[in-house]
Formats: sequence, C-alpha cells, structure tokens
Amino acid sequence: MPRTALIRVLMLATLLGCGSSPRSELFTPVYDACLTVDDCVETATLCEELSVEFAGFDYINSICTLTCAAEGSVSADCPRAYVGLFGSCYPSSVAGGIDDTLVCFDPCFVDGDCQQGFRCLGATGLCGADLDPCPVDENDAICVPGPT
Repeated sequence: MPRTALIRVLMLATLLGCGSSPRSELFTPVYDACLTVDDCVETATLCEELSVEFAGFDYINSICTLTCAAEGSVSADCPRAYVGLFGSCYPSSVAGGIDDTLVCFDPCFVDGDCQQGFRCLGATGLCGADLDPCPVDENDAICVPGPT
C-alpha cells in the first residue's frame, strides 16, 4: 500500500473512533486507593481496608471495591481492571480484611500493574507454601498493600 493511502486509512480510522484512547477512558477506576467510600466511583460500594505482612512489616491500605458472589480469579462479578481482566473475587481476609466477605480484588501480573502503595502477590505470597487451604487460585495474583 502506498504511503499516502496508508495515511488516509489511519486518518479515517481516527475520525471514525478507532484511534487509541487513554486507559482511564476504557475502564472505570474501581480499584483506586481510598480513605472512605466517598472517594470511590459510584460503582464501588466499599472502601475495604487491607493489611498484609511482608518482610516483617505490616502494610496497610484501602481500595475501592464491591462485593461479589462468583469466587475465584477473573470473576464476571467484578469490574475489569487496567490489565484488561475482570477482577478476582476472594474473601477480604486473604489480604488482611476484617472478615470473609467476598470482595473484588485488582488482578495483576507484576508489581507495575498495581497502583502506588500496592504490590502484586499470588497465592504463595499470600498463603505461604501450603496452598491447600488458600482461597486464592494457584495461578492468580492480586494487588495488595505493600512496598512500592
């Protein structure tokens, strides 16, 4: 395809709405940090405080989230995250929440997928080497409070 034709195709695609959008326009930021639920978007119904021990220190932070019923990774009950996946539905206690209420967690692959003040931990990081009683799916990872 000649260069001028390629430029015309790209311009047409942009005019028709096929251009790239900032990621904040693609996903509602449900999993943002918060102090109260009033800091959260309307679709979030909780500002869940979490506390995770890492390397001898307790890291505490709160996330905007909501309750869910379909427990497990990539739960359709949970809003999509910036990584493009549906959130993961686990008891809040897995990340130091106050009870076993099922809430949506921000899924991740690496620490860089999580916002400031959070890190990416999988089942082994949250439950230790014995994964038998761990509610987190073995191949899943979620953003939890931690060093940045």
